[in-house]
Amino acid sequence: MAINNINNAGATGQASGAAAPKTGNEQLGRDDFMKLLVAQLKNQDPNNPMDAKDLVTQLSQLTSVEQLVNISAGMKSLEAATNGMAANQSSSLIGKTVTAANDSVQLKATGSVTSAVNLGQGADKVRVNVTNEAGRVVSTFEMSNKAGPQVITWDGLLDTKERAAAGKYRIEVDAKDKSGNPVQADMNVSGIVTGVSYDNGYPEVMVGTTNVPLSNVTSIRQ
Repeated sequence: MAINNINNAGATGQASGAAAPKTGNEQLGRDDFMKLLVAQLKNQDPNNPMDAKDLVTQLSQLTSVEQLVNISAGMKSLEAATNGMAANQSSSLIGKTVTAANDSVQLKATGSVTSAVNLGQGADKVRVNVTNEAGRVVSTFEMSNKAGPQVITWDGLLDTKERAAAGKYRIEVDAKDKSGNPVQADMNVSGIVTGVSYDNGYPEVMVGTTNVPLSNVTSIRQ
């Protein structure tokens, strides 16, 4: 906002007292904006009054600030309402069986992990690649080539037959027909929801050892 120079020294002091300038990371708010404008009008030089165009411009800026404040407040209210609805919806899934799009699993120190895939058609060969968080393939194995949904089970062993470190892994399915053409393979996870997590700032349902974003859930069963 452009503030015209105020020639009267005493008036300048009054304007400063009305609205002290912001420093550091403080922002010029709606009330401060109005105080500065009123102080400028009260203390302007009678021999050199504010130009009408300047006044209109500053009032327009004030309106813009007001609109931004209202939009910000509205967005915060909408976010709070949305988070509340998502929390209620996700908690109601506990104990139900869901299927969700997901290609990651969380391996523990012992035991195996499961995921699921839906083959668009029967394939000639289906290979499963397990990659670590660095994107390196640590285990490969073959699975059934039947069309439709299937469960994928990884025993947690590396190709070297050693136990893989606990952590997050990605499961990729490479399916091809007899001509070597790719077959559609949609990754899914299916199981009973045992809990809900908000650790990442949004609701995730806990299916077995895997956390799945609520938005990835594609079907719900009793």
